[in-house]
Amino acid sequence: MGLVTDTPKKATNTKVEVENFLGARRNVVEAITHDFLEEGCSARAVAAAASPAFGRDQVIEYLAAVALRQSAAKAIAEAGLASVADTGVSGIEAPREALVALSGNAEETADFAALPQRLRQALKEFAITVTVRAGEHDDITDDLVDSLLLDGEQVRLVKVEPRS
Repeated sequence: MGLVTDTPKKATNTKVEVENFLGARRNVVEAITHDFLEEGCSARAVAAAASPAFGRDQVIEYLAAVALRQSAAKAIAEAGLASVADTGVSGIEAPREALVALSGNAEETADFAALPQRLRQALKEFAITVTVRAGEHDDITDDLVDSLLLDGEQVRLVKVEPRS
C-alpha cells in the first residue's frame, strides 16, 4: 500500500472573487468621482449614495482631494506648466491627499531649477500651496519641498485658508 499525499489545492475561487471585488470597488470609486466631477452632484449626495460601500466622511474627504486636484490642474494649465507637472489623488483610502509632481528633466526643460517657484506662483493664484506628504519629514522648509519636486517626488497640495 502506497502513501497517499494530499496536494494542497489552490484557492482559485477566492482569488477570482477577490479580483471581482477589487474591480467592483474600483468601479465604485470611479463612479463617485464621475458623479462629483462630471454630473455635478454634491459631495454630500455622492457620500449618501456610496454609504453602503464607504463611510460618509471618507467619501467627503476623498472628494475634497479630487476638487483640490482639479483646481491645481487648472492653475497649472493656465500657467503653461501642464507639460511638466502632474496632479493626482492618493486614493479613497487614508490619507486621501491631492498631490503634484514635476515630470520635466533638467536637460530638456529650460530653467528647470525655477519650476518649483513657477509652480508655487501658479498655485498661489488659486489659494493652493505645496508641502510634504503627511508624516514624511520633521523639518519642513520650502527648500526641502523644492528639492523633492526637482527630484520628481510627489508633494501634497493644500488649500490655503484665508486669514480672518
